Amino acid sequence: MTEKEKCVFDVIFSRRSIRRYVDGKPVEKEKIVKLLEAAMAAPSACNLQPWEFIVVTEKEKLKQLLDSTQAGKISCPLSIIICANTKNIPWEGQGWMIDCSAAVQNMMIAAAAMGLGSVWVGSHNEEAIRRLFNVPENIKVMNMVYFGYPDEKKQAGTRYTEDAVYWEKYDPQRKRTMRTMDMLSDLSVTPR
Repeated sequence: MTEKEKCVFDVIFSRRSIRRYVDGKPVEKEKIVKLLEAAMAAPSACNLQPWEFIVVTEKEKLKQLLDSTQAGKISCPLSIIICANTKNIPWEGQGWMIDCSAAVQNMMIAAAAMGLGSVWVGSHNEEAIRRLFNVPENIKVMNMVYFGYPDEKKQAGTRYTEDAVYWEKYDPQRKRTMRTMDMLSDLSVTPR
C-alpha cells in the first residue's frame, strides 16, 4: 500500500459518529470553508450539483435546531444543514438525495482529516427547520451534520464483513445477520 493510500484509508477508518464535543471551542471559519469545499467536490448526476448548505454557528440557533431533531443530547459549535435545489433536475425521483449524500460523506471524511468530529442526523422536523432558517418550500431539506472538536475517542477500524459481499452473483440462500434498531439500545441515543 502506498503512503497516499494509507493516509486515505486511515482517515476513512477513523471517521466515527461523535456526539460529544469540546465545550466552548468553535470550529474555525477556514475549516468550515474546507468542509464545504470537500462537500462540493462530490460527484453528482450530470454534474447538476443540487446541494445547498445552511451553516449554523449561533448558539441559540443551534439549540433550536437540535430541539427540532431526534438526535438526543448533542452540544456542538457547528451544524451544516444539507438542502437540495432540484429545479434544474429534469427527471423525477429522489436522485438528488444520492448527490447530497455523497457531499455529506465528503464533509465527514474531511472533518476526520482535520481533527474534527461529526455526526449525521436525518431525523428532524422539516417544518420547524423551514421556519427557523427561512427555507422556501421549493427547496428540499435532507438532513444536517453536527461538527466540532471531539470530546470522546472512538476506536478506528473497518466495518468490513464478508457476509455482506457477494462475488459475481447474489446468493439468496446465504444467511446474514442484519443490524437492527434494537442493536441501538447500548448507545446513548435512542430513536424515537
